Amino acid sequence: MGIENWHLYICGMSHKNSTLSQRQVIQLGRDDLSRANLILTASSSVLESIVVSTCNRIEFYFVAEAEKEPFEIVSNFFDKFKNIDISNWRDSFYIKKDQHAAAHLFRVAAGLDSMVVGEDQIVSQLKEDYSLACRAGTAGKILHRLFHQAFRTGKQVRSDTEIGQGACSISSAAVELLKSKIGPIDTSSVLFIGVNQMIALAAGALSDLGAGKCLFANRTIEKAQIFVSKYGGSAYSLENLPDLLTRADIIISCTGSKLPIVTKTMMDDLLAAHSDKRLLIIDLAIPRDIEVDGNLGKNIAIFDLDDIHKYIQDKQQKRERAIPEAEIIIGQRLSEFMYWFAQTRREPIYGVRDESFETIYEREMAPLLKELSPESRQEFERALHRMLTRFMQLKLKSSFMPFEQE
Repeated sequence: MGIENWHLYICGMSHKNSTLSQRQVIQLGRDDLSRANLILTASSSVLESIVVSTCNRIEFYFVAEAEKEPFEIVSNFFDKFKNIDISNWRDSFYIKKDQHAAAHLFRVAAGLDSMVVGEDQIVSQLKEDYSLACRAGTAGKILHRLFHQAFRTGKQVRSDTEIGQGACSISSAAVELLKSKIGPIDTSSVLFIGVNQMIALAAGALSDLGAGKCLFANRTIEKAQIFVSKYGGSAYSLENLPDLLTRADIIISCTGSKLPIVTKTMMDDLLAAHSDKRLLIIDLAIPRDIEVDGNLGKNIAIFDLDDIHKYIQDKQQKRERAIPEAEIIIGQRLSEFMYWFAQTRREPIYGVRDESFETIYEREMAPLLKELSPESRQEFERALHRMLTRFMQLKLKSSFMPFEQE
């Protein structure tokens, strides 16, 4: 066989080709990623992997055998990991190979594939997911190089073009949406649910705008107190939510909970006690933190990530004008990677099933198998195939590379 025996693949779903409800079913939390990578590479056809999971995308980067269908690999993964059947979801996933897979990641890192063009939060998310794969031992030679080149690409695009000028994160876009709906907030009480980067960005933006009072609620109150020390206000545990809902004018929520944090019962009790309650809610979580079932009334408005997407679509003209220049940089970085990739695939570790292997096999092993039945010989060759695949996985997983600085 030639060098086409192995390929770099991406199989994924993002805000561009799916709804929030669809992604919610298959979303993976930060605590899931290490085990997810291990399960994905447990397949004998996968050499290395990095799973990327953000609020707007779930993507699987892996090196696998050419004859294996990438979506089948991902479908089998979800069957094992979450016990869900996505075999009929094929049309909801995009699949890219080799150069097209690399180009996709470079565009993601540069902020060209984000809900907000040029947003920079995606870079830190990619680095975190990459680090988790490194610690799990599933990122190998190809993906190490691919992700480092993607980080360089994102950095250069933001420094050399206007993509990064005035670029905003999902959180700051949410704050802009909030301002357009509520006006001045200097007398408003803002309840933040969760402690993470999304909440930090929103809290920082609202603090700069002079928010009247900040209330931070989290499962661990000590973490909420850290945000109080940065932005002022008060810290509470989630047990205080029913009372906090009555005190808040604005709620911004983003947690990693698999179940709603603010339940329908809480909302029903709030409206029963305060029928004229005015409340603006921004739910940045996936799955959603706020359970909505039925009409909340004319005084309560709730917005989720899909709403934010619609709001920002016409806010990006300046950044979009820089896209052609950014694409040139991506093309240059892509050419560098693909030259290295082509050379690497000819190395023994990736070309292990090329003609030289076949020659060695015929010379050394075939004479020993002449006396075996065809069935026994087939079984032996399958076992040898599995052994070589596992050997390559072990070799690739041992090649951890720390972040390179440029």
